[in-house]
Amino acid sequence: YFNREEALALSQRVIGLYTLTLNVSTVQLNEFARHALSQLTTTFDSDLYEDFINTWGTHVITRSLVGGMIEERARVPRCSRVYDDASFVHCIPFGDRGPISSNCTYYTAQIRVISKRLLGGNVEIANENEWKRTLAVGPALLQILEMVPWYEFITNNAVKQNLITIMRYRQTNFDFIQAESARLVDSRLQPCISGAQTIISSLYKSLSIPYSILRVRWISDTNRLLQGGKN
Repeated sequence: YFNREEALALSQRVIGLYTLTLNVSTVQLNEFARHALSQLTTTFDSDLYEDFINTWGTHVITRSLVGGMIEERARVPRCSRVYDDASFVHCIPFGDRGPISSNCTYYTAQIRVISKRLLGGNVEIANENEWKRTLAVGPALLQILEMVPWYEFITNNAVKQNLITIMRYRQTNFDFIQAESARLVDSRLQPCISGAQTIISSLYKSLSIPYSILRVRWISDTNRLLQGGKN
């Protein structure tokens, strides 16, 4: 995301329609889910359990927010002499901003919105108001509020422990990769010159919607878990 002079700022405008909740105590897994779970052995087989996680994910979503989202990205200077983060944020010309203040003149040539993406509804519609009217018939999953790990659906203790083991391994491996990626980026960036400050962290806090970060490869669609078929 970063080069030596620029950083990426992200704006996510969420239009939440409703919360979808699944009662875990009444869930009946369909034949495909039951068959997949029945293939898990009491003896730990890393390939078998990896295949299960790759196909079915690690958790079942039980509560989620659905609707639409407008996401914009902008390139901004990585280092700045600004001492008021909030003022700098309002200099970024995202679509939900009002008129840009004259105090932003210095940054005008350094800040540029580079992409805009719609999530949910008919994304072929350019007009935002018309697009919002299509969200009711085609909402997107915006935020996972609650989820249950697959091992909660297992009664055999050995199989349950095997699933816990493979999930912990993936978590540890993911954390290591993330830490190494951050370390690599930091090692390649030059420190800001005297009198300037790095603004990346404060920008993310100001601009990003606080989503729960799911450290899994794929989250199973809850609709696939109910009686009535795989698709």
